[in-house]
This record gives sequence, C-alpha cells and structure tokens, in this order.
Amino acid sequence: MTARGFGLFLICWAWLAMPWAAGAEEWGHTDIKWQILGRGLSFTKVEVFREEEAVETLAVVKIDPAANAFRVFHHRPQSITAWQQELKALVVFNGSYYCRDGTPCGLIITDGKPVGPWRNARMRGMFVAEPKGMSPDLPRATILDLTLTTITPQKLPWTQGVQSFPLLLDANERIRVRRSDKTAHRSVIATDRHGNILVFNTNSGYFTLYDLAQFLKESAFEVDTALNLDGGSEAQLYIKTKDFEYFSPTSWGTQLGTLLDQKQFELPTVVAVFPR
Repeated sequence: MTARGFGLFLICWAWLAMPWAAGAEEWGHTDIKWQILGRGLSFTKVEVFREEEAVETLAVVKIDPAANAFRVFHHRPQSITAWQQELKALVVFNGSYYCRDGTPCGLIITDGKPVGPWRNARMRGMFVAEPKGMSPDLPRATILDLTLTTITPQKLPWTQGVQSFPLLLDANERIRVRRSDKTAHRSVIATDRHGNILVFNTNSGYFTLYDLAQFLKESAFEVDTALNLDGGSEAQLYIKTKDFEYFSPTSWGTQLGTLLDQKQFELPTVVAVFPR
C-alpha cells in the first residue's frame, strides 16, 4: 500500500471509529455531584448542554425506597410550601394532571384509597409505592407501564399511586413520546438501574417532552423508566431538611411569599417523601 493509500486508510478508520450520539441532537450535562441530605436521600443540580450550548438547569433528587417512604396526598389546592408545612416532609413535588374542580384526571391512590377515574385511556404510566404488608416480592416504589399492566384499584398491592402521561422512557429504553414544538417547565419521576427513584424538575421551560426523553436516555443518571408528571406552573419541587432548603424552579422560589400564593401555582395533589 502506498503512503498516500495508507494515509487515506487511517482517516477512514478513524472516522468509522468515532463515537456518535444517538439521534441528531447531542446532549450533555455537568458532572453529577450528589449532596447527601439524609439516609438514602441525595440532591444534585446539573447544567444541561445541547450541542455544547447551555440550555437548561435540572434539579434532581435521588431517593432510596429502602430508607424513605412515599405518600400521595390530595385535598383542597394549596401552595407547595403550605403542603410541606402541613406534612413536615423532606421532599414534596407535584403529582399528575387535574381537572378544573381539582379532581385528578387519572387514578391516584392515597393510603390505599382510590381517588379519581379508575380508567383513563390517556394515562400511560403509574408511579406506585408502599406495598401492602411490605411484601419482599414487590418493589417498595416503581413505575408501571399501563400498556402492559391492567390496574384494578381494589387489587392493587401498593397503597400509594399516581397515574400520568406520557411515559417518556420504558424499560426497553424506548422513547414513548412523539416529537413536538411545545415546551414547558417539566417534572418527571423515574426509576434508575439500581432501584432508586429519581425526581427531575426543570428550572426553565426549555424542554419539549421528546427532547427531555432523549436527554434522560443519553444522560449519566442511568434512567430505567421515566414518567412525565404535570407541567407548566404546576411543575414544582420543594426540599426542606434541617440543614438544606431548595425550591425549583428557583425563579419561583425567590418569591415564595407572593408568586406561589397565586391560584395557578396551587396544587391539589402532591407526592411527599419521609424517612422510614
């Protein structure tokens, strides 16, 4: 082989060996640096990059269900800070969609009691937690794919649950949402490959659902299954421990006494996290 031919061979080989991102977009984020908030409870904040441009900030809570319990609450709408003050929970975040009268659009289970419609064909996933009797055969918290699992409230072996849509990622790493141009603030609950529950909340309204699913799939968070929760002004995450307090989106958190008292920021359903 001539020197010229050998040089062309090396260029082609190098081109074929280059790593390529899955899909047309290239996603990245800053290093994940977990801050320990309690036993089995950690927090991090990462900057999200798209084609090396910073586009979003994500607040992320990692929860080990073996050390922390989940409960779903539903009553008259109130601010997320009022929920935390009432419940004294370490973490509070918004639930799924609700109707104008505050009733859930999909089924929720709160301490074993079903609330809302037993069937809604639009619902694609259900976060469930706290199995009855703490059965060793059932995960203490997980996400069910409702296209594969039929829900009968009376027979559901978990005492807490929230249905929502869409399922962003399923257990086969498939993106389960179509592309669109609609962006908004987002809340997502996910399972990771180690059995932890991850709660993501965006700081701004950059992400479409498809882009967020693509980012989660390519990220270093090792997401297994991801379920979208209610978005827009309802997408809120509040953390309050003895030594740490954080509200996301941060731009709303700086106005906790005014902005969150407005009706459009009140929540009728929340998921709360408590130490076991």
